[in-house]
Amino acid sequence: MTLRLDVLLAILGMALATYLCRAGGYALFRALRPPRFIEVTLQHLPGPIFIAYVAPALAMQGAKGFLAAALVVAAQAVTGNLAAAIAVGVAAIWGLGMVM
Repeated sequence: MTLRLDVLLAILGMALATYLCRAGGYALFRALRPPRFIEVTLQHLPGPIFIAYVAPALAMQGAKGFLAAALVVAAQAVTGNLAAAIAVGVAAIWGLGMVM
């Protein structure tokens, strides 16, 4: 395996672009105070972003995906333990995959 300069430059360029996007946001919000509605919107953004990632994966699994997600939410609500909720989700997908 050899190191190609074009691949290395592409990786470094993407790393720099990622860093500048993140650092730019921090620098912008440090220099300027955003309006209140933007602050409120940003506080509520993690939930919709999480759903945007999870919903297509659940839809691909069909009914068993949504049932397993409901079991994960129930396990988290009952135990308050993230590891237990993850274990329930993995077991539910495995078990429902055997049945459905």
